Amino acid sequence: MTIAHIFTGGDPVSAERWAGLPAPDLVLAADSGADLAMAAGLTVDVLVGDLDSVTKKTLDAIFDEGTTIEAHPSDKAATDLELALDAARRRGADEIVVIGGGGGRLDHLLGNAAVITDRNRRGAPIRWVLERETAYAVHDGHGRVTIPAADGAVFSVIPIGGNAAGVTLAGSKWTLHDAVMATGSSLGVSNRVQGAEITVGVNSGVLLVILLDPDRS
Repeated sequence: MTIAHIFTGGDPVSAERWAGLPAPDLVLAADSGADLAMAAGLTVDVLVGDLDSVTKKTLDAIFDEGTTIEAHPSDKAATDLELALDAARRRGADEIVVIGGGGGRLDHLLGNAAVITDRNRRGAPIRWVLERETAYAVHDGHGRVTIPAADGAVFSVIPIGGNAAGVTLAGSKWTLHDAVMATGSSLGVSNRVQGAEITVGVNSGVLLVILLDPDRS
């Protein structure tokens, strides 16, 4: 199992938010995400992007450390995060944790959600760690996914890119069995965990499960 952590830009994410996760085999940064990784004392294995927002101080340190740099022109058809996700998969990542990418511009936030839940990336489970939330992309074909959570924590389940069918949800105040979640419906918004985990499955479609940190909600 190869675990990759990808640091990206947006609002800062404190190190305690990912400190308890399994140690990565590979650390990647999408442009200014390198600043976040370096500030946490991590060595960046691969820096990806057009390098228009990473600080000069971080870039100089990365050159000194021998980090692999995949530089792209600013006039490109993919975001830095999308390029970093593809770079992680090319290097054999079986599980990916994206750290950062929240706040700031709404178009960037929605774009990040789109690439994280893209059906072409369903081969490697993706966890998205933000300062106040942790999100999970759950695709058909993943089977039932168990997500650890604090009892009473608020979470939402949102269909992405179309209707989701055969949705199963357990370990929550409101459960679902073989349900259809239509695009544009608020059916899955603001549920609560009952116990120490929730279980989510979908037979057709893609879900984004967003779990609020109870200490920041």
